[in-house]
Amino acid sequence: MTVIIYFFLVLFFVSQNVVDSKQAWEINEEYSDGGSSVFGDMILTPAQLLRYESGEDKTIRGVSVKASSYNRWENNIIPYFISPQYTSQQKAVLLSSIRYFEQVSCFKFIERSNQRDYIFIVPLDGCYSYVGKIGGRQTLSLAIDCIADYIIWHELMHAIGFEHEHQRPDRDSFIRVDYQNVIPNQLINFDKLSSNLVDFPDNYDYKSIMHYDGYAFGKVDQARRIRLATMTPLRNGIKLDDNTRFSATDIRKLNRLGKCRSVGTNAISGSRDCVDAYSNCEGHRKNGMCQNSLYRRAMIANCQKTCGFCNSSRDPIENSTPTSPSNSTSTSTSCQDSDPKCSSYAENGFCEHTFYDINIKAERCAKTCKLCK
Repeated sequence: MTVIIYFFLVLFFVSQNVVDSKQAWEINEEYSDGGSSVFGDMILTPAQLLRYESGEDKTIRGVSVKASSYNRWENNIIPYFISPQYTSQQKAVLLSSIRYFEQVSCFKFIERSNQRDYIFIVPLDGCYSYVGKIGGRQTLSLAIDCIADYIIWHELMHAIGFEHEHQRPDRDSFIRVDYQNVIPNQLINFDKLSSNLVDFPDNYDYKSIMHYDGYAFGKVDQARRIRLATMTPLRNGIKLDDNTRFSATDIRKLNRLGKCRSVGTNAISGSRDCVDAYSNCEGHRKNGMCQNSLYRRAMIANCQKTCGFCNSSRDPIENSTPTSPSNSTSTSTSCQDSDPKCSSYAENGFCEHTFYDINIKAERCAKTCKLCK
């Protein structure tokens, strides 16, 4: 009974992982009083601010910040502390997003105990983060409106060391910035980064989760009541929409930055420790979650040590790709649900959300989840 209750609690939390599709810059615009040192969704220390405005920063900024011993997280391990100001539901969304981030990379987020350097996730006045490790307690603000997976991932990318794709040194070959349409005090968000500050070996990625949409920081035409475009793609067939998922290039860049053993498929770092990400893993083990196939993927990601999964991959591709077509799909003539509650599960996000292993979805709810051949 406890396992069943837990299952529905997880489904409820997952179903809440949706907010109005706003980007971080839009939310920050609503909070802004014009006096902060937040640029788009980056917060800067006084020293960073000085270097940012003077163009002399040699270590902080970057599409992928050039590595140094003090702006990288040691062994790809990032301690964090989540403010008690969040509700249990909001915390569940935060943790789910963090776990998924781990699944596409070899970065590991652990609850802070006594580490000096850590991320403090707190609902302040918008969605913003420092870029790279700065040392000590490092604020990452996620106001209540920011509690959506794609915004959380975007800010975590900043905290690890990534800046915006549209600020790449070569961006003028791919987009046109319409400066006349930009809100005057937001022009800095379209500064190009100097090539000596960043690593950018990948092709320009219009679909990167670090690329703002084409109307970011645009003035509002009051007569027509529309926001003006600030960025126009120079390639035919491209639209600068809200990017709410990691692109393949995002994942490749993450794994390169982390020096993961295998990029994009089995992203496991050789230096990674076998640790639990949740503090209540022993309770989950006692409730049978480690052995329940429905939760195996979640337990591998969150309770690896307690459940004895230290040799299991956290990679979402490995864990979500069926081992063979016959194991995970059904033919159109025999495709059925084996669980009578599939329609209820689907309404709560079971079919769409990556928390649940695709093999389990196919085994229990192949018809409802549209996993038939």
